[in-house]
Amino acid sequence: MKHVNFLLLSIAASLLASCNQPKTPVKSGMLPVLETSAKATTVQVRSGAVAGYIEDGVFIYKGIPYAKAERFQPATDPDSWDGVRASRAFGPTCPQGARTGWYDDNQAFAMHWDDGFPDEDCLRVNVWTAGIGDGAKRPVMVWLHGGGFSAGSGQEQISYDGSNLARDHGVVVVSLNHRLNVLGFLDLSGFGARYAASGNLGMTDIVKALEWVRDNISAFGGDPANVTIFGQSGGGGKVCTLLAMPSAQGLFGKAIVQSGSILEALPQKWSRRIGAATVRRLGINPARIAEIEKIPYDTLLAAYEAAVAEVRQEAEQDGELPANFLNQLIFGTRPVVDGTILPNQPGAPASLALSKDIPMIIGTTYHEFTRDQEDLIFKPLAIQQASSRTAADCGPVYLYQFTWESPVLDGALGSAHCMEIPFVFDNVALHRTMTGGGEDAVELGHRMSRLWTSFAHTGVPAAAGMPEWRPYPATMYLNVSSECR
Repeated sequence: MKHVNFLLLSIAASLLASCNQPKTPVKSGMLPVLETSAKATTVQVRSGAVAGYIEDGVFIYKGIPYAKAERFQPATDPDSWDGVRASRAFGPTCPQGARTGWYDDNQAFAMHWDDGFPDEDCLRVNVWTAGIGDGAKRPVMVWLHGGGFSAGSGQEQISYDGSNLARDHGVVVVSLNHRLNVLGFLDLSGFGARYAASGNLGMTDIVKALEWVRDNISAFGGDPANVTIFGQSGGGGKVCTLLAMPSAQGLFGKAIVQSGSILEALPQKWSRRIGAATVRRLGINPARIAEIEKIPYDTLLAAYEAAVAEVRQEAEQDGELPANFLNQLIFGTRPVVDGTILPNQPGAPASLALSKDIPMIIGTTYHEFTRDQEDLIFKPLAIQQASSRTAADCGPVYLYQFTWESPVLDGALGSAHCMEIPFVFDNVALHRTMTGGGEDAVELGHRMSRLWTSFAHTGVPAAAGMPEWRPYPATMYLNVSSECR
């Protein structure tokens, strides 16, 4: 991923004195030196040693295996390796269908996607930190990407780059890839115990990544006892699901949901029907169900997508299709209430009790998918989540609405879905194809990123130049001039 270090051309020379405090001399008018020395960047994790690179004061590691998995099976610990593993480039992304946005010039320009290369061996983490082996205990922020539960990756948007948060805000940033779509959420549990967990593998992958953080992040200067999970859209839905998963408890202490308050998982009645319809469309005899593990991915995905459409129509005919448009949209590809991995719906009282002590930031953007009116898709769900957690006397909830509007493409984007991401990551200038850059926008990014990282540090979002953010029922309206009311 490219970094906009040309914004730093006026910075005077910095010196590189030690492995843990990079200070390489930089001539005036030149980009900061990129340090790729294995000696300077090697970190020991449980599976072996990894080497990254140092850019503008940030140690960066990409594509580290956090687990391995056979198709339709739960992830296990990664294989160990000898020597030092180069970890300087993003690893494989989960296979997925083509983006319709690739063929829309305006979307492709604004989003600036980097979809990488697909491979089913995709369980990788990326880490940004300001220091290694220095004994520091920096808060850790684990980012879960959007794309529903079907698409996306930890690198898909340039905004996801964690450098500015790591360098300027004193946190360690982790992003990750996990299994999606048919690979992560096809429920084959009706075909035997071997596939008991198959409907939730995408989520158990994330739990495995959080366990990797717990076991390894101290080597990167992070505090495993102070982890915040945060995600947008489908990533927010993953946060909501983790809050309801017993296996995830204790692996994080704070949570942020950005335009992703997905409070309903798929009942197993429907997920098993989708599994059965997929197998039938593939022409596999249930007595030889293991054949599905060798089906070419494109064939598998096509059968799965057709099965989802088929069962969705059945649910609609039975009057059991969810009422909320978002829940309809992701009807088939989502976590499954299986009674074990996900015992209850994410919005159920038992799930609230499971995550009772977790403080949260929850919010939306003003337009989301509707440019000419206030958001009617995500906002009601965000308010529902904030209200139910407050009524259940859970940890404090800080509700927001992001109302800043982009000038890009003659203002067509408005305060669109995903628009807050570059502000949260303090990457407004980096992702100016979406934001347009500009002094006011960059400053808003500085302030919003301070709110998010303050929450990671202390559990309370606060930043200089911002009004006091009171817990729900108050709402923080985030703009160049922000207010809490």
